[in-house]
Amino acid sequence: MESQLPTARLGAALLLCAVLGAPAAARANSAALTAEVTVLSSTATYSTPGSADTPPLNTYVGYSVRVTNVGGGAASNVHFKATARATDGDEAVLFDSAEGATCTPLADGSIVDCDIGALGAGQSTPTFFVLFKVPVKDTRSPLPDGDASMCAKTDCVSVDGIAYTTDGSAGVSAWSTSPVTLSKPNPAVVQTVVPKAGGTLFTGTGVSLGTDLFTTLVTVPASAQFATAVISESPDATGCTNNFRTCFRSDVTIPGSFSPYLTIVLRQDASTILKGTKIDSVLIEYTGAAAPVILGECASATTPRSDGIPCIAKRVHYVDQKGRKGKGGPKDHKSVRGRKDHGGGQTPGWTPDLNGDFEWTLINLGNGSYKVF
Repeated sequence: MESQLPTARLGAALLLCAVLGAPAAARANSAALTAEVTVLSSTATYSTPGSADTPPLNTYVGYSVRVTNVGGGAASNVHFKATARATDGDEAVLFDSAEGATCTPLADGSIVDCDIGALGAGQSTPTFFVLFKVPVKDTRSPLPDGDASMCAKTDCVSVDGIAYTTDGSAGVSAWSTSPVTLSKPNPAVVQTVVPKAGGTLFTGTGVSLGTDLFTTLVTVPASAQFATAVISESPDATGCTNNFRTCFRSDVTIPGSFSPYLTIVLRQDASTILKGTKIDSVLIEYTGAAAPVILGECASATTPRSDGIPCIAKRVHYVDQKGRKGKGGPKDHKSVRGRKDHGGGQTPGWTPDLNGDFEWTLINLGNGSYKVF
């Protein structure tokens, strides 16, 4: 009997291996999904509502997505689902748009479901993109600006979800991403993802004020894909001429080339303009991929240069010669593309907040830095 025990134990061991091996073989022939989701920008500015005097500022968070069937079998009826949440429960982060996939908002709009279709063994989707609109900041019980290390207690957006099949041909695969930090609107900085449809971004309220001496407004045309955008302003005393009490620069970072062009509007508050300064004497220096250059006039207001260097499409000095009081500043003339006009009346578009301000409209195929002096 003892001589037969090893044989019996060997048979039992072989049977156990066969039982354990069967599910492994089945898994090897089954579909299995993974989702690779990447944040397009780790920070974003809160949206702001519009008013009678200013347009709304709409900002976005965005994600690139690729779903892969890493299993050995085919997956049919594949779906990708994403849910967006703000740390502040009084703020709703709603689905805005998608590129490269057919996506439908669910529930209250904070959840989106994308219909992928079938994926063969080892097959991946082309990369597609999903955008959510950043809410307006809660003012009733606001949280501090987002801190990536403390997103449970500060203003952040978190997005997570699953990749799954509606017919059970593959299991459910959960995914999550790093959070996006949110910050309240800053007079000198705005950060966002720009939808394919384009949009208008601006620092502050888009109008220079006594408390916001320099503003930048950028209009981004419709594009073939989403873009990230950062506008950052700062004082710059280097080489500042006798035109201003304070000189400023604006750094516009929107990667890519745009058609027909980016439109950049720079405004400087009258309180910083020295008495007697003519808008035609002001220089704008542009720094892009090459050495800094001083900008000249455009061939026309809608014709950008083809070499990537911006040009000045229009100059405006906002004046009121009807006796209405504004905020002060030089009121010696109005200039539109260098044309001086000493006639009466108001500059078109004049408002009390703009009174005495200088404004330049620039057009360019790409981004860069602009210094006004």
